Amino acid sequence: MELIELAARPLYLLARLLLWLAWDLLFLTVAWAIGWPIWRVISFGRFPHVGIGEYEESGTGEAFLVCGVGIAILVAMVWLFANHFGWW
Repeated sequence: MELIELAARPLYLLARLLLWLAWDLLFLTVAWAIGWPIWRVISFGRFPHVGIGEYEESGTGEAFLVCGVGIAILVAMVWLFANHFGWW
């Protein structure tokens, strides 16, 4: 049984690395960069309270709202392009 566990350990670590990269890149970087200017325009520059590159300093609710809007816009854009080009 130890041999199976030893062989599965690198696969587990690779899966964790890919999950971390996906979370950090997609959710925190791309979604924040898309949602931040949208919220700035909607709130006339009052929200979010941190700069575009400072998502680590934002609160949990603030990050959730900004990234949620960013992901929603990203999904909507992919859906619109897919429908336009007949991929969906």
